[in-house]
Amino acid sequence: MVELIQHIPTNVITGFLGVGKTTAILHLLKHKPATERWAVLVNEFGQIGIDGQILEQEGVAIKELPGGCMCCAAGVSVQVGINALLANARPDRLLIEPTGIGHPKQIIRQLTRPPFDQTLDMRACITLIDPRHLDNPRYRENEYYREQLDIADVLVANKVDQCNDADLATFAQLVETRQPRASGQVSQGQLELAWLDLPLAERQDADRSLLHARATPEVGTQIEAVQLDAGESWRRLENRSGEFAGCGWLFAEQLRFDYRKINSLLTALSAERIKAALRTDQGNYLFNSIEGDMQVSTRKTPPQNRIEIIIQGDPDWNKIEGALLSCLI
Repeated sequence: MVELIQHIPTNVITGFLGVGKTTAILHLLKHKPATERWAVLVNEFGQIGIDGQILEQEGVAIKELPGGCMCCAAGVSVQVGINALLANARPDRLLIEPTGIGHPKQIIRQLTRPPFDQTLDMRACITLIDPRHLDNPRYRENEYYREQLDIADVLVANKVDQCNDADLATFAQLVETRQPRASGQVSQGQLELAWLDLPLAERQDADRSLLHARATPEVGTQIEAVQLDAGESWRRLENRSGEFAGCGWLFAEQLRFDYRKINSLLTALSAERIKAALRTDQGNYLFNSIEGDMQVSTRKTPPQNRIEIIIQGDPDWNKIEGALLSCLI
């Protein structure tokens, strides 16, 4: 008989789109105790899933929950996904990366109640923010962004190497106002391991949250990353949450992109967030764009040719798809 897994130390690492959650988790994985097994649950807004491919290079167990905020997905499906990850990996710690445009209060509430309360030992929730956005009404007035601040046990300013003194002073004022259990200023997501074992704050049932009641039914509820059927060359899936529209493409692994063309297209595209893992004529690459700031890096192993784009408003996905197809060799 398989021994039941109970009270796994678990942390939620949250933050808005592009703040560096995946980079922070990669840092934690590289500095975890050598004797411990860790697992990561990635909950992406898009239905194709990219972050799992980035994290899997670290050799830890990864489970993806694509298609929108996990608290909007069918409860049984989420339970099955988490239980399968824990049963297969039997980790000493679980890290959960929710989508940056999800409902973090409701996620914490979901994970601290049955059936998860006996399986998971919820520790500090770590919220990453980019101090350059603190005075921007587009962020400050966003419901998701405000919730992420509300649930922060540890409040971390990331990308401080790109901030000025005024940005950091605004962050210091935020810390003084919020009074989290801990705070820090880092670059490249260099979180402190000690933060993980700080306790999770007690929260009242009032946190059942207003946002969850208004979750749009257009957000998907799939529990597994999409795969192509036999004979399919590509597949496209769309979703929406409030003012944000997302679209993802999965292309057959035998296809290759013209690196010059796809890099030019993705760099020029106006979007909140672009993530892609692609096979090109010049090698395997990861593309990561935040509001037009494109970062490109090589990938050790061949990716599965996935692209995820998030745009605020009502984009013409057919036009964008046509441009992507034109970059195929």
